[in-house]
Amino acid sequence: MHTIEYHLATLDDLALVTELRIEFAILLGGRLSSQDETMLRQLANEYFAEELNKSYLCWYATVNGEPASVAGMVLRRNPGNLKNPSGRWGYIMNVYTRPEYRRMGLSTNILQKLEETAVSRGVTAFELHATNEGEPLYLQQGFEIHPEPTYRKFV
Repeated sequence: MHTIEYHLATLDDLALVTELRIEFAILLGGRLSSQDETMLRQLANEYFAEELNKSYLCWYATVNGEPASVAGMVLRRNPGNLKNPSGRWGYIMNVYTRPEYRRMGLSTNILQKLEETAVSRGVTAFELHATNEGEPLYLQQGFEIHPEPTYRKFV
């Protein structure tokens, strides 16, 4: 029997949120050098310390008191348009469940809690980039693949 609890992250959870982000980054991109991991940890800590529960929402789950799953969302407002008149968007990111806790519905429940919290704050549209493993979850939750290509430029 597992005791599962869900939590809206606060500044008291800064270390936990940062640690799960680092785990997710390593899962996606492979092992980091100690210098890169230190830098990524510092950048994440700075961001979360400033933005958590302001422009960044984060829910996480614990199983028997152990951190098991997390998801975050950046909140932003663009000019409204015909599909999203409010212009309020939630960009979902860092949806991650530790391997030993997968197939327990944690990501599904966290994603729902994240969306509910965002909607209560006026968000009316959501977007995300998915890994191949995450795609079934998002399709099940009503997300659709958007055909618009993404372009990036780093300076």
